[in-house]
Amino acid sequence: MKNYYRIIAIMLLALMAACSNSKNTSIETMTDEDVKHPSRNLVDFYAEGPESSWDLSVQWDETLYFTTSEGIQFKGEIQETHVAQGADVVSIFASNSNIYVRVSIDIVDCQENGKKVDILIRPENEKEGDNFSGCGFYRGNPKLHDIWAVESINDEKLNPEKFPKDIPHFEINLKDKSFSGFAGCNQVTAPIQFSYNKMNLNPLGATKMYCAQTSAIEKTILSILRNHSVHYSFKGNRLILESREGVLILKKVD
Repeated sequence: MKNYYRIIAIMLLALMAACSNSKNTSIETMTDEDVKHPSRNLVDFYAEGPESSWDLSVQWDETLYFTTSEGIQFKGEIQETHVAQGADVVSIFASNSNIYVRVSIDIVDCQENGKKVDILIRPENEKEGDNFSGCGFYRGNPKLHDIWAVESINDEKLNPEKFPKDIPHFEINLKDKSFSGFAGCNQVTAPIQFSYNKMNLNPLGATKMYCAQTSAIEKTILSILRNHSVHYSFKGNRLILESREGVLILKKVD
């Protein structure tokens, strides 16, 4: 009788081990393509695990890439993105025909200007999967990397004739995360910190010239940009910058 129970116990342990191995290898074998991450110049957010054990690349509202040194490879469309009310905690949900991925970007800092990232990846038909943690970085939408001229302020078209020098225009450089340009009277410059579809220009410095015709317009532009959090979006080839102080619409300079 003891031998009988011993055999049953061994069979149960073997079954549990088999299930465990099946769970661990199913994710690794469910993608048959060699997933290549896009250049970091083409993503909005990227993250990596300790000692480069995994990599994550995110293009907002489009595609999520996730690979590990152990052989997990995932590329799938982003299905949903949630931002917690009153905070910049972002949850991203992506899937392909076999695998589901959830990425949580926290407000907790890591490294220099990084944010803590937690990732769950599992087969579509299972409730549990593998968890990964690391540090990630907002880059800003790649389309921002250009020179933009102010077209309207608070829905009022800008009159170029009011600006004897040049119309207000700004360059956004994602490589060095800098913002610079001409606000209508003075030259301005600022480092950029990004979060989800937002930028923070702090401190935004400017020269000290006074221009009778354009100083009031410049003051409005700077008040919008100096807000703690400036939300950005795109409509065609227009860039929309919006804060509590107002809205700027800018056109890409050819």
